[in-house]
Amino acid sequence: MSTSRRDFLKLSALAGGGLLMQGWLPAQAASDTGSEVGYFVRILPSNTLEFWLTHHEMGQGVGTGMAMIFAQELGADMAQIRVLPVPDTADTRYVLSGTGGSNCIKDNYLHLRRGAALARAALLSAAAKRWRCAPEQCRTARGFVTGPQARQRLAFGALAADAAALGSPANRDEFRKLQPTLSERVSGDVVGKQQVNVFADAIVRGKQNYGIDFSVPGMLFASLERAPQLRGRVLRFDPSAALKVPGVRAVVKIEAHEEPTNNLAAPALFFSSKESVAVIATSTWAAMQGRKALVVEWEKPAGVLHSNASWEAHAAQALDRELAVVKETGSAPADRANVLAAEYVYPFQAHACMEPMNCVAHHKGSRAEVWVGTQGAIGWRNQLAKIFKLPESEVVVTPQFSGGAFGRRFYMDTAIEALRVSAAAGNVPVKVVWTREDDLRHDHYHPYSQSRLRAALNPDGSLASYEHDEARAYFGNPRGEHPWFVYDSPHVRYAFASLQGASPLQGGAWRSVVANHWAFGQECFIDELAQAARKDPVQFRLDLMRSGEDKPSGDRYKVSQARMRKVVEKAAELSGWGKLLPSEPGVQRGRGFAAYPYMHGNSYCAMVADVEVRGGQLSITRVVAVVDCGLVINPDGARQQVEGGIMWGLSAALHGGVRLADGAVTNTNFHDTPFCRNGETPHRIEVHFVEEPGAAPTGLGEIAPPLIAPALCNALFAATGKRIRRLPLEL
Repeated sequence: MSTSRRDFLKLSALAGGGLLMQGWLPAQAASDTGSEVGYFVRILPSNTLEFWLTHHEMGQGVGTGMAMIFAQELGADMAQIRVLPVPDTADTRYVLSGTGGSNCIKDNYLHLRRGAALARAALLSAAAKRWRCAPEQCRTARGFVTGPQARQRLAFGALAADAAALGSPANRDEFRKLQPTLSERVSGDVVGKQQVNVFADAIVRGKQNYGIDFSVPGMLFASLERAPQLRGRVLRFDPSAALKVPGVRAVVKIEAHEEPTNNLAAPALFFSSKESVAVIATSTWAAMQGRKALVVEWEKPAGVLHSNASWEAHAAQALDRELAVVKETGSAPADRANVLAAEYVYPFQAHACMEPMNCVAHHKGSRAEVWVGTQGAIGWRNQLAKIFKLPESEVVVTPQFSGGAFGRRFYMDTAIEALRVSAAAGNVPVKVVWTREDDLRHDHYHPYSQSRLRAALNPDGSLASYEHDEARAYFGNPRGEHPWFVYDSPHVRYAFASLQGASPLQGGAWRSVVANHWAFGQECFIDELAQAARKDPVQFRLDLMRSGEDKPSGDRYKVSQARMRKVVEKAAELSGWGKLLPSEPGVQRGRGFAAYPYMHGNSYCAMVADVEVRGGQLSITRVVAVVDCGLVINPDGARQQVEGGIMWGLSAALHGGVRLADGAVTNTNFHDTPFCRNGETPHRIEVHFVEEPGAAPTGLGEIAPPLIAPALCNALFAATGKRIRRLPLEL
């Protein structure tokens, strides 16, 4: 549908002759939260185009990808684009959306194209007016508008003032009604071409500022000693030694905050912080030295203070009790003789961000300001206003560039603490810096999950029944979504027990969230079933997707067999599945397969891992990943996302997990919470994409991590005959 000139021109002039375009567009139906997306584009007379990024950049390349979509539709050149962060939540022209769930590109794709189409139409009209022709006779390409006659060519910057004079600023309701004509060409000029991350140069040169670098004049610094156990309390503390440390100004108790945020039985602790004692000083070093001298006696919370062993037993007891059946289709077969069963355990996982948590905050009494790397600035503003009993208009969150967050920076304990310390310090600005030890011991951890899987096989190897019982500490409402099971079975049952109320740790989103434990259990168990059916694991999967039906999974998603089949077949082809691996005395070699969707991003992946075990040492010699994420915006960035996801999931498979003693985390730093070293990295990673012509992009950031653990474990079984059913794996 085209739009009239009067409709699309929601523009204003800049001093100096540029064009400024602002507006708001409603979130499309695919956005589950119903949140809105704002954009803001400025074309300067120099022909520089400033693209204001409304999502959080943490090195994942969202700023580059979103700018590429805009540039493709507008007809701009990426070389003329500068990507800038939206200033803060006080400027209501922008709507800062949450960044996570592989949703940024997927949910913003059409909005970005619409915004760019509006700007393009304005520029074409301005050019057509000069050349006395119809706008339809003009074109945009590489930052210029060309006319119907030879030598009719003007830069966007030269037309910006004229384009701005054609309209006036829009209000939000008017803007929602606009329906610009989108380009028929969705890729080829910018989209689909290799593009280096626009922030890469500053990052590698050490010029990129992060949240931890931020400062305001006159600020103090604080380091907090937090309760070792969840819901622990300060019994008493002695500040005298800490106050003797040069630079220490004050030592104060900081109250905990706990608030339920969903409809599960116990608080989800999404917006929570632990009780603590803060040492406030004139530098971070002084604050940390004062903290070392601090003496605090803690009161432990009531109830069982779990170790890993007692927590496992608690989860097993929950599975032994009658569970809530969340989903059941068909009837269980009467003959239970040919039933296979296995139990899979996925541990708590820490985010272990390279940049430790930090926050600068200033509580001014009737107003509060926060400067922080956050994946959810608007949500933080709203909740902080509620917690500190301030009007939302008097709370300002200014997002900062951050290191990799992987879900950790959705949680606002950093801001709650910092604002409370600021108020306690006399309403002065304060920077709170966490240590690495703080991060590992007081995280919002990926939830523990223990699953019991059962399946009955028909004589021909097809499924007669598939049952999944799960006990999980926290994340998400199981009635809203349940394991993304794509295979054909006349009877499917999923039952759930919440461990949330007794969990010793506060849960949270961790890259790929629920897909991690679901994919690990399901895809290892499918391998077990294939072996029992005496079928090739790939052919077994394909045979279980013969119906071609989309499978409903909770209230929100349908899993596509057609898309899954395509990545499975392609991964088998590209990996050389079925060919024998070379044999060598004393070396065990094996190849493993796994396939799973990521429905928050509506994408699909199949992965093959080749391993060898030599002298008891594991090597991953090759990983082949085939991904269907719809339209690939930036092939370079997309490949990096998959490669990074494989390394993220591999670190969790080999070294992840949290150690518990007396209800507290005992992990301390990277020496006892390692990531994969160079020697553990797959010798070769191959990433391939399957695209449908005309498809829109789906999600990418979280598709790969869940696949590597089952692919690896299945390869180890092929090599050694040993089944691995819990992580981190042990040979």
